[in-house]
Order: sequence, then structure tokens, then C-alpha cells
Amino acid sequence: MLTQARVLLVADDERDVSALRHLLSSAGHETIHVRTLDDAAMRIAGGEADVAVLADDAQGSHAVERLAAAPCPSQVVSIVVLTHGASASATHEAMRLGACAVVARSAGEDALLVAVERAVIESQRQSELAMLRARVGEEVERTLIGRSSSVARVRELVGRAAASRVTVLITGEAGTGKDIVARLVHDLSERASRPFVTVRCGSAGPDALERELFGQAGSQGLLSRAGLLEEARGGTVVLDDASALPSPLRALIARAVATRTTCRTGATATLPADVRLILMSRLTDEGRAASHEDLLHRFNAMPVVLPPLRERRSDIPQLVQHFRRRFASDQGIELGALSSDEMLPLLGHEWSGNVRELEHWVERTALVSTAERLPVGAGTDGIDVQGLDLGAARVTLEQLERVYILHVLEQEAGHQSRAAVRLGIDRRTLYRKLKQYRNERVELQRAG
Repeated sequence: MLTQARVLLVADDERDVSALRHLLSSAGHETIHVRTLDDAAMRIAGGEADVAVLADDAQGSHAVERLAAAPCPSQVVSIVVLTHGASASATHEAMRLGACAVVARSAGEDALLVAVERAVIESQRQSELAMLRARVGEEVERTLIGRSSSVARVRELVGRAAASRVTVLITGEAGTGKDIVARLVHDLSERASRPFVTVRCGSAGPDALERELFGQAGSQGLLSRAGLLEEARGGTVVLDDASALPSPLRALIARAVATRTTCRTGATATLPADVRLILMSRLTDEGRAASHEDLLHRFNAMPVVLPPLRERRSDIPQLVQHFRRRFASDQGIELGALSSDEMLPLLGHEWSGNVRELEHWVERTALVSTAERLPVGAGTDGIDVQGLDLGAARVTLEQLERVYILHVLEQEAGHQSRAAVRLGIDRRTLYRKLKQYRNERVELQRAG
């Protein structure tokens, strides 16, 4: 017996129910009997079952579909169908609709017990996966700040990467947060309690880098020492600036990750090296495109591309708020909200250093009075944001966003596609916001 469970029996025949209850109880399971699908769905919704056994052939595939769709607040309920002899097509249909197993009565009592035990394990696995996804979603939301579609896509990819064991290739301009994403993937994975090691690939020559990763066998006066792939066993190894790796070393690393073994330089014996690999690389010019393609294919890596801040300008107010709150908490001080005439130039700035540059600007200016505020820098993408007559009024993020969107739309002569690109949002999002403004009777300025 692998595990015990609360088994919900859905059946009409009292003799059949009695025999099934005796069988399941003798195996250590708790049984609950209902006659109808409505009662079964109610019990599932109440969190009273781990496994449901449909013991009435007359219910048909409709019953599987009904119970699989029943809301269950606490855990996933697996479904086992007990039949007098279903065809292959009927079995396939039941599995497609959500059944965990289909058991023929002629297979005997042991077959049903094994199916129930496997269903319990599957139920627990699915429940744990659902909890992990919820935790991943909450943590990613707190760490990757922004409401733009591009950030939502990164959140989705981080969640997928954390729940898997695949190698990940994180690319983006300097300051977009590649190191934060790498750490997040590790912290949300099953390897979170194991080592997290970062190797700067561009800071050492190929031979020194190979010894750092694979270690050194003792010979001719050299001391034997373990490499990082060996020391980080069970954890995550991050290769920063992975595009700087020479091709022969890439091949060695890829083989080590695939075989989960490593071999110290100068040795022949292999050692266990079960590590999760994360590659990071700056995607700033076409010259590195071929290198990135090689990394993707050689390591069968999952790509995660981080957008530059200029392509997600709508996230800037939220990021500023986040950095100011964090800085205030770290310094033990109170910081008021920025005024609209202080915030608007930030939306038009290019931010060549991306999120890191914005964070540094917030920290530099947090303790400076408005009159002495350091300038954000030269260049506001041609937008005269200071020309907006809002004075020093305090505004909400939504109001500020609306003012900036309408201003950019005016600058683009009403061309929504160009305005969306400039704002860092997709055209459908811009259209939805403009429709909302119309409903709120906001006057839109259009080119004549």
C-alpha cells in the first residue's frame, strides 16, 4: 500500500457499493458513497475527497466531464472509472475528458487498488504543482514590476522555467535585470535550497575558465581541486556573458549538463554533476546573433528575452514607486510621491541603462528637494513633456498615464500604431485605453 486517501464512490447498486467499500477500507482508504453526480460534485467542491471512483457504467463519459469540471478549493481530485468492459475508444474518450484511469471489473480487485493508489499520487502531484504555480505567480509579480504585455510574457516564461529542468538563455540589454531573472528561476525551482553559483565567462581565458568549471586533477605538483560544476551539484550554475565562451568549452559544458557528469582537467574518471544551467548574454548587436543561435541549439535552451525600458515606458511610474518605497524602507525614512512635472520627463527619457539606470536615478534623487532635483538627463525622445500644464499637482498613476498617452498620440498626429511603439505597449492595449477615455468623456486631440 503506497498511500491512503478519501475515496468518493459514485454508484447506485448497494451490493456493488458494499463490496467496493469493503475492498477499499481493507486497504486503508476512507470511503464516501453518493448516488448522483450532483452530490458527487458537491462533495468535491467541499474538499471531502482525494479520488472519485465512478462505478456506474450508465453514467457514461458525461460523468467524467462533469466531475473533472467540479470546482475544488483545496486539492485536485483524480477520477477512476470502473467499467464492465469499455472499448478502446471509450477508454480514450474518458481519459481525454479527465479520467486518471479506466479499470475493467474483469481485471480483478488488485487492478482497482493499484489504480486508486496511482490516482492518489497523481492528485497529490497535481495539487502540489498548482500550489507551486500560485507561489511562483505571487513571487514573480512581486519581483518583476510592471503591467505591460512584455513583462507579463517574461513572468509567464519564468514560471515555466522554474517548473522545469531545462537550460535557460536569458538575453537583454545591460540593466534589464538578467541577474534578477536568473536568481528568480533558481529560487522558485526545486533546486532553491541548493547552491547558486555565477561564473563571469568574459573575465578569464579559456583554460582558466575550464579549470574553474571542471576543476583540476592533481599531477606534476598541481593540487587536485573540484570545479564549480562538481561543487554546485544539485543546484544552479549561471554563466554570465555566455556568448564569450569558446566553442570547444561550450561542447564540454553541454556534454556535462546532458550526462550529469563532470571530469576534472587532466583526469579520466567522471564525477556526478547534476546542475541546472542558466546562460546570460547581452543582445546588443547583430554580431552576437550567431553566437546566441549556437547557445540556443547547442544547449537546447529555453529563450527568455528581457525588453528594454524604452519598449515598456508604461511601467516607469510603477517602477519609480517601487524603487522609492524600497529605498525609503532601507533608509528608514518617508518619501512622498513625485509630482507630475517630475514624473513626466521620466516617461520621455531614453534610459539607455534601462531599469538599473532608473533605479540609480531614484536613489540619487530620493533625498534631494524638488528645487534641487537632479535632471533626468539629456534627450526626451523629442517630446516636450515639460510643456504639459499640470503644475505641481499630485496625480495617480492612471491619471499620469492618461496624460502621457494623449500627449504622445498628439505628437504622432493621431497615428495609433506609431504611438503604441513609442509608448511601449501593443496597439490593442492603446485602443482599449483610448476607448476607456472616450467613455470617461476625455477629449482626444486629433490632427486636422
